[in-house]
Amino acid sequence: MKIIDITVMSAEGLFERKGRVALNVLGILIGCAAVTGLISVADGMNNQVRDQLAIIGTNTLFIVPEEAQDAASSLSATQILTQEGISWRDRGIIESTSGVTLISEISSGVGSFTVRGESYDVKVLGVGDTFLDINQDVQMEEGRFFLRGDKAVAFVGRNIAYPPDDDEQVVAIGDRIKLTVRIKGEEKDITLRVIGILEEHGTMFGLDVDNVIGIPFKTYDQLYEQSGSCAIVQAYVEDSEKMSEVEASLEEGLGEDYFVVSPDAALDVQKQVTGTIQAVLGGIAAISMFVAGIGIVNTMAISVSERTKEIGTMKAIGAKSTDILFLFLSEALYTGFIGGTIGSSLGFFLGKLVGKFIGLPVEISLILGIGTVFFALTTSLISGASPAWRAAKMNPVEALRRE
Repeated sequence: MKIIDITVMSAEGLFERKGRVALNVLGILIGCAAVTGLISVADGMNNQVRDQLAIIGTNTLFIVPEEAQDAASSLSATQILTQEGISWRDRGIIESTSGVTLISEISSGVGSFTVRGESYDVKVLGVGDTFLDINQDVQMEEGRFFLRGDKAVAFVGRNIAYPPDDDEQVVAIGDRIKLTVRIKGEEKDITLRVIGILEEHGTMFGLDVDNVIGIPFKTYDQLYEQSGSCAIVQAYVEDSEKMSEVEASLEEGLGEDYFVVSPDAALDVQKQVTGTIQAVLGGIAAISMFVAGIGIVNTMAISVSERTKEIGTMKAIGAKSTDILFLFLSEALYTGFIGGTIGSSLGFFLGKLVGKFIGLPVEISLILGIGTVFFALTTSLISGASPAWRAAKMNPVEALRRE
């Protein structure tokens, strides 16, 4: 028999049993969708963290309270801690550590601001006056950043000044905005003069910089009654070759109350987390494929039994055992190809959907898609081998008698 004949006959055989075949395809589809979808999201997390660390460079260390090390290690917390932070005294130790060139406090809270009679909810960021010197990827589009003596001033993110859903500029340089926060059940107000508007930036460690109002850390400390403590300290080390030495000095000087995170350590932690996720996904895919494989074996075994007379007739008119073998293996491969292709495509689509919802750049990997389809084909081929071999070895005379 020609290959085209085997291909057409196997397709016709699947169409005749489309109900059972659909169930097999569904089992393969679920496993493939889980693999491609969630691994794409995990890879997107890795890429985002790697890109952010690459922007910051290898010269920045992050110091956080020990109890917050899980959030800080991932560098992706959406809510930076605002209480029980790093004291003035300990920030002095960090700043005086040999090798540390600059430090900047970082804390965040929530509030609302009123400008020109309109009120908006907003994330408030309290940072030191060296924040832009350390985070050089954050740039001013208009105006300037804080000076050491500034108090009741603010910079705003791009989306605060130019809301995407509004045709007009809402906040401009020189505007006075009234910031309202709730502390210990009571509202507090402060009037701020806008001195800067940031360029469009995107997220930074899980914080959407385009949608924040930034104020000097001393002003933030007084407004939110932090008693001088901040959530995170960034320490800039000019000589990157001394990073390990400075990190060790900070850990020794600060003791066990704080956790020092280097960019490399943060990336390693992120890889460990996503590695665990991928291992779990591998288990899910293996179980799903195992179940699908059992379904393929069962469907093909029933197919061989139902088509005994057909097999006997084909052999009686000259079909070889290899022709019968390839016929049934083709049906198994069709099942794997359909399930793998639809499943991997669905997984990528769902991954993109989730990424868009959570603001994560998810990239479609052609290699991952091809590998997933190949895995589905292999599973189907192995599952269909035994029934196909039994059909190929069937005696035509006995087959015709049995039917």
